[in-house]
Amino acid sequence: MALDTQNAFQLLTFIAAPALLTNASSVLVLSTSNRFARAVDRARHLEHEPDSPESERALLRVTRRALALNRALTAFYVAIASFAIGTFSELLGGGIAAIARGEIAPIITLIGLLVATIGTIAIATGAGFLVAETWDAYRGLREEARTFLHGSIP
Repeated sequence: MALDTQNAFQLLTFIAAPALLTNASSVLVLSTSNRFARAVDRARHLEHEPDSPESERALLRVTRRALALNRALTAFYVAIASFAIGTFSELLGGGIAAIARGEIAPIITLIGLLVATIGTIAIATGAGFLVAETWDAYRGLREEARTFLHGSIP
């Protein structure tokens, strides 16, 4: 049985791309988990401060940020699962194509591509949540700086 070089290259490409995207999603999960933990710590700290309009706004903001980070984490987990399923589907489809040349191999490959597409959309969605959370954190930092500067001026 001769191995078609072009088909082998395509199979390798279909397997490598989801594997690399799985790695990228995993790195995003790690960094987002750290950001989420910091937001939770900040919220716990703010809960113990005396009630004031500033502390209430800060608690609302950090809660909103934690929600955005939670949504980003969820999207990245969906991406990891999708890329893993996509990689497995491509391996399965390639194996079946090499062994049996049956009609099922293209269907399995199509399923792998569709699942990988879901993963790509999920990673983009998670990145969007991270961008929104970053801008929210920046706005909060600017607000805290203004409060600090105005509060220290006699």
